[in-house]
Amino acid sequence: MHGYSDRVSHAFAFSAKYYGSRAPATNQMAYLAHPANVALILARYGCDETTIVAGILHHALEEAAAPERHALAEKIRDKFGPAVLAVALDALEPRFDARGHERPWQACKHEFLAHLAEAEPRALDVCIAEEIQACGNTLTSLRRLGPEYVRTISRATSSQTVWWYRSMLEILEDRPDWPGRRMLGELRPMCAQLLRSLRDSEEML
Repeated sequence: MHGYSDRVSHAFAFSAKYYGSRAPATNQMAYLAHPANVALILARYGCDETTIVAGILHHALEEAAAPERHALAEKIRDKFGPAVLAVALDALEPRFDARGHERPWQACKHEFLAHLAEAEPRALDVCIAEEIQACGNTLTSLRRLGPEYVRTISRATSSQTVWWYRSMLEILEDRPDWPGRRMLGELRPMCAQLLRSLRDSEEML
């Protein structure tokens, strides 16, 4: 994709409306920058417009409460088409159970790992762009705010985080059908750096 895109611009406006409204007052700018960072990562790896738009909209769906997801998904389908919606939905973690209750972190991640083994390649692009953004943001915040910061943003313990990244990278290495596997070349060292930082942080606390 090259140059200006009206669909990408529209996706940012949509995200600001439905995702930006959830931004916490204490971290508003970083929250609002999230979709833009994901889009930039996807564009840098040569992803197509459908994938970039899905990446921008993905987090609005991910952060929506269970009762709101269906209506939000229908809005995305109407405004951006079924292909964008399919990629965004395929990249979602199974955050809620059948009753709409938020699932425990470990159970959610276990099911998501199984999904990554078979997810559509463009959805994997979105998932890994999200992980690159999350790793980079956490590493920067650790440097600026210190080790106490991690406990304020994560539902996972340090040992769970280690398990998640190691398991995720192992599964994605076994996806030779995924054209975006070169994204792992950026994610892998970031994960290693984050895990070292978490270990050092635990020693300091």
